[in-house]
Amino acid sequence: MLTEEKEDYLKAIYSLGGATEYVSNKQLAQYLKIKPPSVSEMMSRMQKEDLVELKAYKGVKLTHQSQLLTLNLIKRHRLIECFLIQSLNYSWNEVHAEAEVLEHRVSDRFIERLDEMLDYPRYCPHGSLIPRGEITEEKMTPVNELTEGTSFVLKKVRDEYELLAYLSKQDVSINDELQIEKIDHANKVIYLKKKKSFIISFENAEKMFTR
Repeated sequence: MLTEEKEDYLKAIYSLGGATEYVSNKQLAQYLKIKPPSVSEMMSRMQKEDLVELKAYKGVKLTHQSQLLTLNLIKRHRLIECFLIQSLNYSWNEVHAEAEVLEHRVSDRFIERLDEMLDYPRYCPHGSLIPRGEITEEKMTPVNELTEGTSFVLKKVRDEYELLAYLSKQDVSINDELQIEKIDHANKVIYLKKKKSFIISFENAEKMFTR
């Protein structure tokens, strides 16, 4: 049976690249903020259900069956985020937690009707593609790989509350044009500018993307 806990594991493996490559238990433990032994136990159980492929010293990878299940979960999550922003006036840093709860509670019929009502959106509020039957993550360039003086359009931000809340305070959102004013390697921060300048850490710059 696919419990909410197992669904969260599937999404975590997918987010870490587990659709095409192996993800270590350590990576999963850090991502989910749980102890490695708990991850190992769950991976053994999920292997028996053909949800993951286990390989010694490499980690786990999604099976074909679990890829389809995971893409459906991601579609649900991202459509609910669109609905919360468009219809209920949520901010982009508020929708993730709500969608985490609702994605496990609503029926497939509800998601189909929601998709139709929203006119089949292509992207979620954070710039990620909404999957429709296949792996559809676009190749994008993280901001930390850009050079000083570069202007770029922000196309995607990792769905993390603190980062999204900070960007909201700077009046920054998807499709805004930003410029890299300065890269401070000593302090590991980047000075970005929209109308005014603000600072982003190297770590957070890895979670912001452009095409």
